[in-house]
Amino acid sequence: MGNTFIELAPVHYTANAISVLQFNVPPKSQCFRLHWHDRIELLRVTRGKLFVVCGTELKQVSSGEMIILPPKALHKGYTIDEMVEYTMLAFDVRSFYNETEICKTLLPAIFDGRAIFKAVTSDKETISCFDNICRQSSKDLLEINSMIYQLIYLFFKNNLLEFTTQPNNIAVKEVLDYLEENFRQEINITSLCKKFGYSPAYFCRKFKQTTGLTPMSYLKIYRLEQARKKIRNQSSTISEIASECGFADPNYFTRCFKEHFGKPPTYFKNNRI
Repeated sequence: MGNTFIELAPVHYTANAISVLQFNVPPKSQCFRLHWHDRIELLRVTRGKLFVVCGTELKQVSSGEMIILPPKALHKGYTIDEMVEYTMLAFDVRSFYNETEICKTLLPAIFDGRAIFKAVTSDKETISCFDNICRQSSKDLLEINSMIYQLIYLFFKNNLLEFTTQPNNIAVKEVLDYLEENFRQEINITSLCKKFGYSPAYFCRKFKQTTGLTPMSYLKIYRLEQARKKIRNQSSTISEIASECGFADPNYFTRCFKEHFGKPPTYFKNNRI
């Protein structure tokens, strides 16, 4: 299956609570636009080189390697001078919470940002487990669940993650939570700095060091993401959805939408994608 935009269509999960997709991307192409999500995403490259910007860091993932993208990590990917083939495995770690003490302690830490992943790995044992999950992704629910737990165990065993005592960049995390809860409202740098007690220069510098974006760019992308969901699932007009998502000018909304997604809002509305 070839696709150059992982996030252009919604990621569908099977009954096993995972999603597995394969991609073939030509040279000098965008593999996936800048985005973030609540799930863990693992990308296993089998041909060529995939370049991934995660936060403010650029990672090269070569054939035989895998990159681990944690929940809520801003990332985008592209190719340069050669075709790349890779497989994506995605799952929401919250789907695997249970009442055992170890899971109550460790899995929420992965979700809320207290786990720092070694982004790129060539560890054979972990990649072998990844491959087994992908090969059997449509099989028995219980078997696949056990393999996901095995994969998480290998993250620990093979030193692919470590824990901190608190979420990374907790001040920025609080800002992100606020933006995502209040994206429909009028928000600007002045109001954000007043609320969180920072000077504008310090606040913008700290935010960009963590996310790779300015606060207002982050907010605009989040609003566009929410608008795309509404366009797909609601019968409201484009102008109504723009207003619901914090865009006072529908023409400006349409320009931003097309720049970000590569297609105008009407395309998504007509095709329900």
